[in-house]
Amino acid sequence: MKRYKSLKKDKDFQETFNQGASYLNQHFVLYVRPSDEKGQLKIAFCVGKKLGYAVQRNRIKRRMRHAFQSFMRQVAKDHQIIVIARQKVNEIDFSQLCASLKSLFLKANLIDEKDNR
Repeated sequence: MKRYKSLKKDKDFQETFNQGASYLNQHFVLYVRPSDEKGQLKIAFCVGKKLGYAVQRNRIKRRMRHAFQSFMRQVAKDHQIIVIARQKVNEIDFSQLCASLKSLFLKANLIDEKDNR
């Protein structure tokens, strides 16, 4: 079951890029901004054209969404998040992708490490 909304409006993207904090590792870039809507998590998964054709980009986005769903219940609400894939994401398997994405959310203090729901 989906417990988040997709970030779709250009205005929301621009606000998140301009006013939000950014975090990165070798596989992802994460932009985070507190949301105006209380109790609502909005997230966007982005893959640039440099990572391949549409089929490859859509596969990467599906893998990112699936990895996020593995720890989604632990993520703090009231945020707008943009996750951008970097070039090296093509070189890793799914378990490494999950670990890399989760470590980035931990780095941004969006996950409580002690929360194991």
